[in-house]
Amino acid sequence: MQNEGYNCPACKKAMQIVTINEIEVEACLNSCGGIWFDAAEIFRFTASGIDDSRDPNLQKLLSYKPSANTENREKLTCMKCGIKMRRHEYRENSGIFVDECYECGSIWLDGGELEAILSNPAVQVSNQERAQMAIDLKKKIEEDKIRIAEEARNRYKKYRSWNR
Repeated sequence: MQNEGYNCPACKKAMQIVTINEIEVEACLNSCGGIWFDAAEIFRFTASGIDDSRDPNLQKLLSYKPSANTENREKLTCMKCGIKMRRHEYRENSGIFVDECYECGSIWLDGGELEAILSNPAVQVSNQERAQMAIDLKKKIEEDKIRIAEEARNRYKKYRSWNR
């Protein structure tokens, strides 16, 4: 376990880098129990067949209870790219809400949400579905980057034409 230098987007305490199921994540182990997944990591993580019996970090993360009033709080800021994250339902009709950065695809789980995801049959999907979701997410991120770059080019061209 090492400290990366990122602070928790929820409680602002120092995050630790932990490896669980061969996937490196940032976790707020000493405070709120939140977990940071880079783009598509959550799908790899949940698809990897979780065995919490031997991993003390995972046991600790699964022991956190859901935080109160996470729906009504101010939007979290992405600790990777600094933009406001959007809160949405993890999977339709699951009742589990997560925060996602629409710029880089990172997902923040508040304390208790990982356990809710792993134990809720409404969010269980096949490995094939997870793989397709990861592919779709990466494609959407790339399309958004292209669209944003094109919009910036158009704004720059417009700006240049005004200043001639």
